[in-house]
Amino acid sequence: MADGEPRHPVEVELNASATDIMDAIAAGFRAKIDVKGKLAELFLNRDLRRLKDAGAIEGYVWNDTDGHPDFSVTVGGIEVIIECKNVRSPTVAEAKLAREKWRSRVELQKTRNSKDGTPTRGYRTDEFDVLSVALFNQTGKWEYVHVLTVGLERRPDDPDRLVIMQPVPLQPSGIWKGNLLDVLKEAAQAKRTRG
Repeated sequence: MADGEPRHPVEVELNASATDIMDAIAAGFRAKIDVKGKLAELFLNRDLRRLKDAGAIEGYVWNDTDGHPDFSVTVGGIEVIIECKNVRSPTVAEAKLAREKWRSRVELQKTRNSKDGTPTRGYRTDEFDVLSVALFNQTGKWEYVHVLTVGLERRPDDPDRLVIMQPVPLQPSGIWKGNLLDVLKEAAQAKRTRG
């Protein structure tokens, strides 16, 4: 930071320089994972802001509260819920498989179980309408693929819950789309049809 430049609010809040904060993140495996998760949401938030500014969506809310979806978007008067995740960083074997089959995986689990201890980390099929997956961990770019929840794999023993490890293509393909607005409109139309 150059002399005279205002400090970032996080520097003030933590009473630490940006360099010290970055050094702390660099030293913490979990901290880096948390930051990547928040960066995925930040860049998706910017995409949603551009859509709102262009009048393509009426509005949206970025939630940062446990137990709430990442984003609630209003499209054509319909609320569409988005969950935002990062594609997993590959193991050596997974990286080889991803190159051969152009697929990777995303982990669909919440950070915590319910407060009463019941196992609620896995998502129900009705908890969100769209899954947006940042491809950074595989490609080094903050690009996304998006899918309607109805296209995700269900658990054979509990079809009301989603499989935790879902395959994800590293580029738009099949049910996975690269255009967020198209997927939002499709989700809104499906909800409107269901009534």
